[in-house]
Amino acid sequence: MQEEEHEYHYQLKPLIFPGILFLIGYPVMILLIVLAFKISILERYILSGLYIATLLGILVLWIYGRSKHLRIDEDRIIFYSLAGEHLLAPEDIRRVALYTSPKGEEVVQIKTSHNQLYYISELYFPFPELMSDLEQFVANHAIRSNMS
Repeated sequence: MQEEEHEYHYQLKPLIFPGILFLIGYPVMILLIVLAFKISILERYILSGLYIATLLGILVLWIYGRSKHLRIDEDRIIFYSLAGEHLLAPEDIRRVALYTSPKGEEVVQIKTSHNQLYYISELYFPFPELMSDLEQFVANHAIRSNMS
């Protein structure tokens, strides 16, 4: 029986609200500072430069986050992003470990035979289906894990 492949996309909701809040709040805060205190043109340029640099940083994070996704099929795990495509075959995976962060979030760590680490967090959607597929993949290929 052919198993259905699923693709899991990285969720940007935790990044969007703080980013929008900053992009709106920073100019308002700077306007209030300019009106309340007399600051020089140089200081305004520095504050504007910081805003533009932060805007570009948020944009880069958003674009990179939008490109991140992963797929689990019968014989490999594939991570996609702007940085490239990383294929993990079962023989490359040394251990899969499930951890819970102090905030109660689940994080999966995949350690390869080349001592590379890959992390899967609750920011991938839909996470419960991803965990089910990952558990099935681990069980099918007898990979060492604490996910039982």
